[in-house]
Amino acid sequence: SNAAGLATALALAPSATDNCTATPTMVLVSDNTTADATCANAYVRVRTWNFTDGCLNTSADFVQTISVKDTTAPVLSGQGGTITITSPAVPVFTAPTATDACDSVPVITFTDATVTVSGGSAITRTWAATDACGNVSATVSQTITVLDANVSVEQPSIALVKTAHLNDENGDGYGQVGETITYSFEVTNTGNVPLTNITISDPLLGVVMTGGAITLAVGESNTTNFKGVYVITQADINLGSISNQATVYGTSPNGKVVEDKSDNTNLIDDNPTVLPVGTCVIKVFNAVSPDGSGQNDRFYIQGLECYPDNSVEIYNRWGVLVFEREHYNNEDRAFRGTSEGRVTVDKSQELPVGTYFYMLKYKDANSSTFEKSGYLYLNRK
Repeated sequence: SNAAGLATALALAPSATDNCTATPTMVLVSDNTTADATCANAYVRVRTWNFTDGCLNTSADFVQTISVKDTTAPVLSGQGGTITITSPAVPVFTAPTATDACDSVPVITFTDATVTVSGGSAITRTWAATDACGNVSATVSQTITVLDANVSVEQPSIALVKTAHLNDENGDGYGQVGETITYSFEVTNTGNVPLTNITISDPLLGVVMTGGAITLAVGESNTTNFKGVYVITQADINLGSISNQATVYGTSPNGKVVEDKSDNTNLIDDNPTVLPVGTCVIKVFNAVSPDGSGQNDRFYIQGLECYPDNSVEIYNRWGVLVFEREHYNNEDRAFRGTSEGRVTVDKSQELPVGTYFYMLKYKDANSSTFEKSGYLYLNRK
């Protein structure tokens, strides 16, 4: 197929020099081609020249040998794909065909290799093609798996259900910062083989997991081994819920690792477990009685911890600002019945009993602005 190389070789010719004749006469003595007996299109071409000067002196012969060889291997294609059959069916392989530039009928050979697999055996047939010049193709193969009808095929699988319980240590019915959530895990072997080294991975940052690796028989469930405990953060309160999803892993007898993402209710689906926490709904408790009894000692605004970007202003009945605070937080920045307005001279002065007017402004996580206002009642015993 290297036509350019052959043309270059044929264009070559010897030259001669002589002491008396400037241009000796070149004579092509012979040009013989010998075909390869076994390799089609392969041959050896031998060309012989000599030169004669003006005094009829003849030079020694100059010989050029051109060898044309086939070095391109055949190409195989069209073999069958991977299939699975069940005994007593007999495997039938689909052999490839071979193409070659010089040999129209390359010789195709094959070898078979059989290995044991779960439930039967797999036979892989590998073909190669050789042309008349001895060039060997790249191999191709087809695998047929033959399953024994009397042997159950290993089909390991596992499922996980994750549930959340708010412990509500302060008993107010809401998840608050510092309170805990207990996560329970129900693991079930849903396959047809035992599973070992069963573990759970929970990506929730801060969750403390307990429970080592376990083994489950076919159809067996466990609801007591794995537990998770999580402490609610302010970020969780701001979001209004805690959502996460665990993953369970198990190993079959032949070493295959199976896994499943948890669902919050059943063994089939894969939905994350979501638990609402806190209450980000603003509720104003508009009675203040700062008498040290622990009841209504401060102006309490429920849910304001979700909106730290806020301000509170309180006015007396004449419209005078008697209290103002950025980032009001119900604790150290709360109104407790003392005057703390811009014009207040004595900021420790107790305000008199009476009706006041409050104005609350706050922004949510999307920087949307909200306002709430109303009357505030201050009483002292």
